[in-house]
Amino acid sequence: MPELNKSSKGFVGILTAELYFPENGSLKGKRMYLRRIRDQVTRRHGASFAEVGYQDLWQRSRVILAVASSDVQVLEEALDRIRGYLDSQEWVLTTCAIEVVDIDA
Repeated sequence: MPELNKSSKGFVGILTAELYFPENGSLKGKRMYLRRIRDQVTRRHGASFAEVGYQDLWQRSRVILAVASSDVQVLEEALDRIRGYLDSQEWVLTTCAIEVVDIDA
């Protein structure tokens, strides 16, 4: 087994957002929006994505996205781009919180 580099660090960025879909009228429509968001953030930013709240409501969703990096500046830039994407679409970004966790490896 290879020896671990004791000085290596990692960071995980967690973005929690609540979204409002004013034009949506069904759960099927909401799933289409969420699929588009998931595809965008996973493909472009390497983020993990999950809907964690309001699954039974047509016009609301609470989502969590996570990104890992060895460089905190790169991580923060990625989270800012994801937030910008979420805030620039036809839905409404009602709340957004970002947390960066420092992981000692």
